[in-house]
Amino acid sequence: MVSRGETLSEVAGRLGVSVSDLARANRVTNPDRIRAGRRLVVPGGAGSSRSGRVAGGSGGKVSGRSGPEELRRQPARRALSSRFDAAARKHGVPADLLKAVAWQESGWQNDKVSSTKALGIGQLMPDTVTFVNERLLGARLDPRRPEQNIEMSARFLRYLLDSTGGNVALAVGSYYQGLTSVRRDGTLRVTDKYVSNVLALRSRF
Repeated sequence: MVSRGETLSEVAGRLGVSVSDLARANRVTNPDRIRAGRRLVVPGGAGSSRSGRVAGGSGGKVSGRSGPEELRRQPARRALSSRFDAAARKHGVPADLLKAVAWQESGWQNDKVSSTKALGIGQLMPDTVTFVNERLLGARLDPRRPEQNIEMSARFLRYLLDSTGGNVALAVGSYYQGLTSVRRDGTLRVTDKYVSNVLALRSRF
């Protein structure tokens, strides 16, 4: 479903499909004008004449759960899937949720460094790296190594799920905004959009 103020390109990015494919599947002639509240058919799943699915949250199913379209074109990044699965099992988090958070953060690219020095696949802040290593793992994992960044992200997500009583939306929001800020101020509007994106992405994995 299209949120107020959301563009077709933002919806396409959230769902991991191209703007042109999304526009074509929904007969959108002007991608710059799209009505809030409209439910879109997403190409690539089940449920339409073009094998699309209806966009509207994390409940949609995608045949094969093969990931966003861009991931299917990137064998090196796709090969990380087993690393996510192993880290998710080890730390007791849903693999599809871990993959979706990491995709939203970096597109599974470990060379990404944000303007605030967040590192790698899970876009871990330096303070988070220290916290996870010293308080949660008792280890010295290196976030510059893909498999260790993934493990640290999984352990941090487990911590956030535990800290929010298993509330997935709050845990994901805290991953983005910070747990202290969410507890103090609630989730911000930009955080709510981030959470919606991640929950929609889950069905792609």
